[in-house]
Amino acid sequence: MYIRTKRLHQNGKVYEYLLIVETVRTAKGPRQRTVANLGRKDRLEPDSLDKLVRSMAPLAQGTVIFDPKKAGEGYRGSRGFGPLPVFDRLFEELGIGSFLRGAETAMPLDKAVLAMVASRLMAPASKLRTFEEWLPEVYFPAFEGLKLHHFYRALDLLADRKDALEKRLWDNTRSLFEPAVDLVLVDTTNTYVEGDTRGDLAQFGKSKEKRYDRRLLSVGVLVTKDGVPIGHEVFPGNLHDTRAFTALIASLRGRFLLDRVMLCADRGMVSEKILDGLREAGIPYVVGSRLTRTAEAAISDRGGLWQDLKDFPDLRIKPYRAEDGEAYVVCLNKAEAAHEKARRKEIVIRLRALLRKNPSGSGLLRNTSFRPYVRLEGKLVSLDREALRRRERYDGKYVLRSHSELTPEETYRAYRQLSRVEQVFRTVKGPLRLRPVRHFVDRRIRGHIMVCFLAYALEMALRQAMGRKRGLLPGDILDEHGFAETMQALRRVTVADVTTSTGTYQIRSPLEGRAFDAYRAVGLQPPPQLLSGALTTASDPSM
Repeated sequence: MYIRTKRLHQNGKVYEYLLIVETVRTAKGPRQRTVANLGRKDRLEPDSLDKLVRSMAPLAQGTVIFDPKKAGEGYRGSRGFGPLPVFDRLFEELGIGSFLRGAETAMPLDKAVLAMVASRLMAPASKLRTFEEWLPEVYFPAFEGLKLHHFYRALDLLADRKDALEKRLWDNTRSLFEPAVDLVLVDTTNTYVEGDTRGDLAQFGKSKEKRYDRRLLSVGVLVTKDGVPIGHEVFPGNLHDTRAFTALIASLRGRFLLDRVMLCADRGMVSEKILDGLREAGIPYVVGSRLTRTAEAAISDRGGLWQDLKDFPDLRIKPYRAEDGEAYVVCLNKAEAAHEKARRKEIVIRLRALLRKNPSGSGLLRNTSFRPYVRLEGKLVSLDREALRRRERYDGKYVLRSHSELTPEETYRAYRQLSRVEQVFRTVKGPLRLRPVRHFVDRRIRGHIMVCFLAYALEMALRQAMGRKRGLLPGDILDEHGFAETMQALRRVTVADVTTSTGTYQIRSPLEGRAFDAYRAVGLQPPPQLLSGALTTASDPSM
């Protein structure tokens, strides 16, 4: 049944009548039948229509009448909702939820992990603030009944079963999204820990952020060339990158079939001993080279031909084959070379001005900016022109070394993918806020970092799902800007609590644009706008 407006012409005038009609089947086809005539539209009193609608509302299933003037009825505000069904769906599809439910415990640790992971992506905070401030501000009935101690028990579980969970996660990721695994990128970073700690992880070491006043811990990450996470390891903060790299390789070989892929790493992470081990194991690699004699010979070699790359106008590369058969690629960044030349010119101008004022050059040898360009002759400091010429040879240049069948161009492109790993660390340490790390025991620290890793895994899964829905090739993903816009659209989807004479209802705000695309990408139908009690979302196989 529905309301229909019927127009009648009488004495040259048009009158409108409101009718309640229904559609019925007849021998001549569908016809409308008048159930009730409400009268002329211009003579109807609004109050009488309000009373009619209110009297009928309790008989309907999806209609709620809200009267803000009536005592006891009101609007309590809105709570976050939009991203939670999407994350819950991915959480289950990737097998994280079922894995955690397999633990022998009666506590809802799977929901505690989902809550912590979702909060990292929506509003990162400490476990205490997540429980006290974030949980009450979101609508997701599955979180009801969670206690603070569930969060901490969940961290312990993640730490204890980290390797098995990562293996399950990676197997399901490969099954669902078919990520390209011909190249594995490896990198490490460190972060500092707040407060006192009791354990072996937090140690004083070389901070990449110059925080030598705090204890550190190191994190190594393995990702595909598209940035899809494979696994991670946590190390003491005083462990050198080369040793961390060795541990990462051992982990990868044991759990993720390393012999089928190529490794790519920065020059600070590998030693000759590590490279010897990779060659003996038959594992191909591309790494940045330190400025060894062989690397200097590659830069100085005049026999190689420079090659321009079409999509990198500022770059030129030149191959070099060492005596031991190792392949080297000299890379020249023309824009960086011009920048270094201009910067050195400024330094020389300042040096000459300082030497004119103070011929003895006192203090210049202690200045890290000037020291490479001056020399001491007796008691006087002078400009070292030979050092300037040597420096000029390296402007904008760096060297790659490869033990593989890649061409020089393929070697450069493989190494360039390391920026993906750097983005991983920016994501983990930036928007996902790996810091502050306030846990005091190693087990909880490992659990905390696993939560951040799972949050990144869910982000990449959503980006892969949306890329697949857009018709991109397997392994292609939605870019970072697109993901940020999607999250912004999902955050705008909220649930308002409205109290009426018939009860309290939850009403969802509209689902539009990228938010709707995200639901479709993970196979979810938008939940009904009127929610009451448990949340229900239905899968749509056609999506």
